[in-house]
Amino acid sequence: LLFVSGCQTLPPVQCTATASIGGQDTTVQIYGVRKQANQTQYYAGNPFGWKWVSKTNFTQSTCEK
Repeated sequence: LLFVSGCQTLPPVQCTATASIGGQDTTVQIYGVRKQANQTQYYAGNPFGWKWVSKTNFTQSTCEK
């Protein structure tokens, strides 16, 4: 038997975005897009740790919203 613990099921990737981290462009997978208080936020995977972050953290994206 194989037991997997500590894993979470992530929603499907909706789009990708580019963030400049440490002076290097990094592609980040985006799992959700929402508008909150007139601000667009992305539910970003690594290196953002699967959190809602402002669209302004990214230099470009394939997300439409």
